[in-house]
Amino acid sequence: MLKKDQFYKDILDGLSLFYESRFITDIRNTALKFPVSELGNALNRRQTASKLWLLDSLFDCHGAALGKVHVLGGWYGVLSALFIHDPRFAIERMTSFDLDPTCAPVANSLNAVNVERGLFESITADIIDIQYARNGVRINTISLPFPDILINTSCEHLDNFDDWFDALPGDTLLVLQSNDYFSEPEHVNSVSDLAAFKHQAPLSTILFEGALEFDKYTRFMLIGRK
Repeated sequence: MLKKDQFYKDILDGLSLFYESRFITDIRNTALKFPVSELGNALNRRQTASKLWLLDSLFDCHGAALGKVHVLGGWYGVLSALFIHDPRFAIERMTSFDLDPTCAPVANSLNAVNVERGLFESITADIIDIQYARNGVRINTISLPFPDILINTSCEHLDNFDDWFDALPGDTLLVLQSNDYFSEPEHVNSVSDLAAFKHQAPLSTILFEGALEFDKYTRFMLIGRK
């Protein structure tokens, strides 16, 4: 083990004891096991602040009982981990979907304790291929119950957003995030402001709408029913 790795391992080991947090232990293990992953980006200040904003806003407008939750474009499963480790929420199961097949092993490692408890699953899939119907969800050969909440914090990455949104059943409870970070090449569907985001994702009932400003961009969020 490199001295730098041992240095950060010791710090995270100490923090996990102080906070009695298995989450910190799982972060430590994941960082050591997947040193070339973009885990640092997934846990950076902007990413974490956006996710904590989501948790707080959803709790305020919806409450503690979340049931079954699907996270689309879930990347390394950080949002799922934050939800499950937040004592405010009652969660039946978090399922994270991402197109990149390298994400699932990292997400399962970051959520190791949640996998053990049967609360987390990571599935490699293109979210545009997920078939949502009121009697359940199908992706390839996998069948799942319909989620109580559907979260997509990567709307800016979805060039066929309209097709995805239009295919969702009515009354689906959605949590959506996008941004105005047009200079990022992977952001093929960014929006200029909150009004544009509301136009792009017309909800029949809005429980929350807001914007969170950062130094490089502003993140927009909508919570409501289609």
